[in-house]
Amino acid sequence: MPLMAGAGAAAAASAASAAGVGAFGYNRANYMFDSGLRFQRYMAGYGFAEAQAAQYREDIRDLTEQTCAKQDLYHALGVIFYVLNFQLIMAGRLGVHGPSPPEWILGLYWVNISSALMFLSALTWLALHAGARATAGSATLLTRSVRLPIPTPKMMDRARKTGNSFEKERATDIFRVPFAVPAPKDANPEDDVEKGAAPGKKPRRMPKWHTDEMQELHRGENGAALTATSTPEHFELYRGLQQEWAAHDCYARIGILYFLSCWMSSVSLYSQCHCFGELRAIWPAWTVSAIFCTAHYCVLQADIVEQTGLQLEKVVVFIPMITVLGMSLDYSVATPSTGLVAFIYFLSFICYFINLMWSFRMYQLASLHTQAELPDAMGGPWCPSEWQLPRAFVMSYCIVSPPTALEPGVPTCLQLEMKADKGANGSSLPQKKARETGTSLYPWRLFRGALVTYTGLWVFIIVGRVFEICNGERQMLKQTGRVIRWPAHMQPWFTPWTREGTRNEWAHTGGSDRRLQQTDGNMNLNDQKVAAMAQRLIARIGSVAEALDTKLPLPRIPAPLRANVAWPADFQPSILASLAGEGRMAALSSMERKGAILQVSELDTSGKAVLSQFILGGIDELGSLLGASWAASGLIVTTTTGAVAECPGLPKAGVWPCSQVGTSLPSGGSTIKSAVAVRLPQGRLRAAINFEEEQGLLILDLDLKSHSWIPSGEVQLPLSQGSSHSHHLSFDPKGDELLVSSSHDGGALKWRVGESDATEPVIVATPQAAAFGRVWHAACGLGGGQVAHLASQAVGSKPELLLSSSA
Repeated sequence: MPLMAGAGAAAAASAASAAGVGAFGYNRANYMFDSGLRFQRYMAGYGFAEAQAAQYREDIRDLTEQTCAKQDLYHALGVIFYVLNFQLIMAGRLGVHGPSPPEWILGLYWVNISSALMFLSALTWLALHAGARATAGSATLLTRSVRLPIPTPKMMDRARKTGNSFEKERATDIFRVPFAVPAPKDANPEDDVEKGAAPGKKPRRMPKWHTDEMQELHRGENGAALTATSTPEHFELYRGLQQEWAAHDCYARIGILYFLSCWMSSVSLYSQCHCFGELRAIWPAWTVSAIFCTAHYCVLQADIVEQTGLQLEKVVVFIPMITVLGMSLDYSVATPSTGLVAFIYFLSFICYFINLMWSFRMYQLASLHTQAELPDAMGGPWCPSEWQLPRAFVMSYCIVSPPTALEPGVPTCLQLEMKADKGANGSSLPQKKARETGTSLYPWRLFRGALVTYTGLWVFIIVGRVFEICNGERQMLKQTGRVIRWPAHMQPWFTPWTREGTRNEWAHTGGSDRRLQQTDGNMNLNDQKVAAMAQRLIARIGSVAEALDTKLPLPRIPAPLRANVAWPADFQPSILASLAGEGRMAALSSMERKGAILQVSELDTSGKAVLSQFILGGIDELGSLLGASWAASGLIVTTTTGAVAECPGLPKAGVWPCSQVGTSLPSGGSTIKSAVAVRLPQGRLRAAINFEEEQGLLILDLDLKSHSWIPSGEVQLPLSQGSSHSHHLSFDPKGDELLVSSSHDGGALKWRVGESDATEPVIVATPQAAAFGRVWHAACGLGGGQVAHLASQAVGSKPELLLSSSA
């Protein structure tokens, strides 16, 4: 029996030992399996947290992009508006193309257009600052606060469990017998209720490692639970940082509205001044004013949502309709009576006071107010109610701020992981909140200065207009200085600049236009001395003045005689040139570039002159001939292209070879009407040119070094010679005398041309009454006071050679 009892005890011990070893191995395997799942869950949680942190960084970029996109649009619009504003101020300034408009409307126009420029400058600078600050704030958060939660090796070591850590667990968890002891389950009261368990029954105990994991990951040690609606820290940080540029964004948008309000008022006034002052069109002025009033009203009603106070935004838009009525009366044919002028001034002061009250309303609308709590609607603007911004434009500046709380059910993986990782210290660390600094007030101070200036301008213009009405609109001003212009009373269609109520306003009728001239009609001592001296001078030099006024009789020049010359059938000469020293003369055809040589000694009225024909070779590409001169060195011709060609010697076998010399004559962009060139005895070339629409001749010399034409003198033609008719030019062989003949009446003048300007002309050919029916082609000097003319009885008929001699 003892042996059997000992064997049973041994068997029981063996069974118990086997059961313990089996339970130990089973529970340790479960522990190691749970540890692996724990580490996988840890890494998966950090993966989700990194994805959510990337989403947070994208939130910051989206919020910043929304601000920067608006500021870029504001700045682009500002640049365009600068052009529109300066077009009215500079290029379209009033009073340049016609008389200046009345001063009462100019006061309205200039205050509005200059104030528009002020608000435009403010909005562009605020937009620049808002965009720059938003970009800098976004970069600050992305590089310092909102970073990806990458776990360190130490953090991963803490999440990892080794096999020997199983020995630190409770003995009941180490040797739990499977199936004999119920498996642990999560303590969920709802499951107990479903199974009919008592509500107050003590929940089953979980394994320690499971309890520790749940406490660390979900609630933190010794800390409060994290809720699903906790606000992300990056939202809190960005909301506090957004207050640095929210006011800049807001007032840049308000600046656009205030600029458009002033600009639309000024452009309608400008249109009225243009229609009345320059176009003299009344109905276009009314229609364009109505169009701008409608546009102005729509813009103000679309942006302003404030419905409290005196709503002057519905009244100020109709100021152009009042001014167009005043302009219609001011420019009407009605007699300018005192009552009419007073009524026009009354209308202008109505406009002034409406603008003054509108400036107060603008200040009220742009003032800072506590915001009403807006519903966080999809696609609408939202900002915290504690921000100080103008509530009248809340739907216009469209500021989107991060929410103060997430929507229910939105996961916060990042916060949960960070709290769990910090362990016991995680709950004691406070969550980062937005900085309680308040909205920046600096943009409001700047904008307030612009609004105060705008109000001050209207006060100033009202006071100034009252002063002008009482003392006269020109009482404080004098005539502006003029440079190279006529006096005011000599300009066509312009009355002189004078002081009202004095005799000086009649200066253009003979009165004095001196500003300090006495107006009492009594002569002072200096005036009496000047009058006495004038009387003595009249007595002394009266006879001399009468002698100078007596016109001397013109020299009598015999009428030209017709020479007996038979031109070939295919030859139509239009240019003459003579070699007086050798008694020869050449007649040239301008279009055909051919000619004939005549002996001057044979040119009489009895026998026929013998012609020696020739062709000018080598100048076909230079154009038609304009003039010619003949010297000992050869023939020199000028063409319509400005080229100068020289034909040396004499013709050979009926051909006179020519080649271009020097550079072409300068035209200065004008058309050369007539030109002639000659080679001087010194070897250089001299030319005379007459341009279209010019009243004089230009004398040029060719510089041998630079090969360029240099002006050496000018010949001013008399009025009869400087008419719209063309002239024919001819030099003598030495280039000292220039002969100018008229194609209208055949009259010829001769100038002595030297190194300096030309001297007074000498009449060498005066047309007779019978000569006015002819067409005069050319003329040249033959020496000895003789002049040869080339004329025809009608256009297209054969020309005649006429000879005349001076008296």
